[in-house]
Amino acid sequence: MLRIADAVNQPGMHCILFGERGVGKTSLANILPAVIGNSMGHDSLATASINCDTSDSYATVVRKLMQEVLTVQERPRLGYRSMPDYSESPFSDRLPEQPSPNDLRLLLQSISANWLLIVDEFDRLVDQESVRLMTDTIKILSDYSVPATIVLVGVADNVDTLLKEHQSVERCLTQVHMPRMTLEELRAVIDNGLRQVNMDIEGSVTWQIPTVSQGYPHYTHLSTLHAARSAVANGRSTVNGDDIKSAINESISLSEHSIRTSYSTAVYSANKSALFEPVLLACALAPTDDLNYFNARSVMGPLSHIMGRNMEVPAFAKQLEARFCTDPGKVVVTGIVSQSR
Repeated sequence: MLRIADAVNQPGMHCILFGERGVGKTSLANILPAVIGNSMGHDSLATASINCDTSDSYATVVRKLMQEVLTVQERPRLGYRSMPDYSESPFSDRLPEQPSPNDLRLLLQSISANWLLIVDEFDRLVDQESVRLMTDTIKILSDYSVPATIVLVGVADNVDTLLKEHQSVERCLTQVHMPRMTLEELRAVIDNGLRQVNMDIEGSVTWQIPTVSQGYPHYTHLSTLHAARSAVANGRSTVNGDDIKSAINESISLSEHSIRTSYSTAVYSANKSALFEPVLLACALAPTDDLNYFNARSVMGPLSHIMGRNMEVPAFAKQLEARFCTDPGKVVVTGIVSQSR
């Protein structure tokens, strides 16, 4: 939050917020206007926030942004004592049909306000020319020190993935990686939620839901909800291990169909002795680095524990490369952790 606020406070700086799907990027972006506007002294902060989709172009993105902010126009009435009429119109009305980065610059400079322009789901902007024009916009706003901050939000492992071949603007971009939540943060989600309904959780099973959630708040919310319902259904105000086991099974059944399909595709084999399922589970359990990557040797320990015997890399390298890293079995292991569990 502070790094994004620093970008707002530095003329010519913009921000790119990136990370895995489901870690809370959009939630953070949604509270930025209130936090930066109210808590950091930006009384005149004008905010526009939009979501991209695969049909968008640069022109539609810019027009959607400017449609979010209205301008009030005064229209005099006939007669000396008549009160004037006031009408609202979006700033997008001042743009040409196909706006250029310079058109947007001139419009923003004509308005007495500090701008916070949030472009969410930026990774869904598939048109490369539109990506180039957006990076050109960042550069021209930076060069002219326009009082506007663009915040790009997208699913990506790194900034290069989002900006494709347009890394020339990195010098004027504050790069903010959104990590998964820690076990302690997920535990706080559980405690705060249960406290709201005068419930608690047994100490011996406190960390089960955060561990299974693997840093994703959605799974923590979902599993805690069903665990609490299970406890209430059994006349208790304390969540126990049976409630959590039931909740995890319920959460898996309610997970996105695409996730379940991906999991089934990844582990399917007509050969009953195939190791696809245990290897994928071992991948989900493998220790990762700060960017949530793991290597083949990291899988050895969890897989040996699952199989009950020592498993060296050659025994499962084929599954990793031939099935999990290529279509149609290609998977993002972090996206199906709950299924694997």
